[in-house]
Amino acid sequence: MNAYPSWIHRIPDMIEILALAGAEPVDRQAAERLFNLRATAAKTLLRRMGAELCGHSLVISRSLLMARLREALEHPDWKWEAERRRAIRNRVEATQPEQIRRSLVPVTEELRKTLDRISVTELPATIELLPGKVVIHCQNMEHLLQQLVQLAKTLDNDSENLQRRVEPAPPRRAAGSEPAATPVNLRAEVAG
Repeated sequence: MNAYPSWIHRIPDMIEILALAGAEPVDRQAAERLFNLRATAAKTLLRRMGAELCGHSLVISRSLLMARLREALEHPDWKWEAERRRAIRNRVEATQPEQIRRSLVPVTEELRKTLDRISVTELPATIELLPGKVVIHCQNMEHLLQQLVQLAKTLDNDSENLQRRVEPAPPRRAAGSEPAATPVNLRAEVAG
């Protein structure tokens, strides 16, 4: 048995859950349900908190369990485990970058506002969807970015219709013949 159970860092939440729960005694099944524990973890919790055997079940009153969990929260050995977990979490967070990497595509504030207001339901004439091919006609990089956003928004709004335009219709086959395996080669072309 672990010296420090997996639920030790959740003791404050467990106390709060018990405070909101009814006045029923807590057995293994109730501990599983209330604290989202597996059966063995619930048994370990009840044994450590001084539950008594009642028939074939370990049972403890809600108020006594709350008191024992508060004692455990203040116990120096268990505080050490909580501090250890906190230190690990802090080290992991320290390795993650503080800021999200800025986009390599320059987006002006005016363009961002325009893109947010776009409600696209149909593609503009500058974007062609053909079986196995996407052609985008653009004037410059900013225009290409607008076209790509419009394509993404249209795909989000009307993906089924666009799927029929991009994917070639499956070849008809005679009854009883083997299905034809034709790979679809989708490639995007940018025309300047």
